[in-house]
Amino acid sequence: MFRNLFLFFFMAFNLLNYSYAITNNSTNENFSSTLKKVAPAVSSAGTIDYKAGCSSCAQAASNERSATLISKDNNQKIDLTILSEDEVNNTFTEIAARDDIPFAYPMDGCYARAHKIVRILEDKGIIAGKAFLEGELFIDTKYGEVGWGYHVAPVVLVKKGNAILPYVIDPSLFSKAVPYEEWKAKITSKSKSKLAREYFTNRFAYDPGDRVLSLKAYEDENIDDMESTNRNFTRVLAMYNTTKGKK
Repeated sequence: MFRNLFLFFFMAFNLLNYSYAITNNSTNENFSSTLKKVAPAVSSAGTIDYKAGCSSCAQAASNERSATLISKDNNQKIDLTILSEDEVNNTFTEIAARDDIPFAYPMDGCYARAHKIVRILEDKGIIAGKAFLEGELFIDTKYGEVGWGYHVAPVVLVKKGNAILPYVIDPSLFSKAVPYEEWKAKITSKSKSKLAREYFTNRFAYDPGDRVLSLKAYEDENIDDMESTNRNFTRVLAMYNTTKGKK
């Protein structure tokens, strides 16, 4: 997504052609459809021996409420909170009900929405990360087809049976938290979509420019941009809804 590219045009209620930032990465690594079930025997405390080559694997930490998500594309190991299915669904419902995050504006601003959500979750004691997809991505919305150069949303870990799975919280596309693979499948379902890269980061990353960085804190510049972007698109939606209601 490109910041503020659609603000003026959306105010005019026209759907336009979009530009796409296409990466030059030629070696895509497909993420496993699910994380492997926890092995019954663990040789060293806090480490799970998963199948070699797994590009997105959770490793059990000594704390049962957290685990490490491995992202091979950018060589990142992200510590995340483990939630139950009920917890992640309740969390999603609470986040989706907020009126200060413009989930109904899918054309742009995913980076600002995701940043706002991970900060809210952190205040609630939930450490989330972010899931990124880059490429030529297309998705249908109530405004018509939208094209993205990338999309990002918060990711947490969810314990489901004996498995620990990455779940994405993305109210702009779904009515509930969904497994990472389901989220990715929806965004890449159109035949003309081309996925160039997929990876995870910690909560401090803001956009693809932070892909390989090991950030230790939120950057003030990104927080300022997050606030202004969410505020501007919330106003655009309010203007649109007001005008639509007068027709």
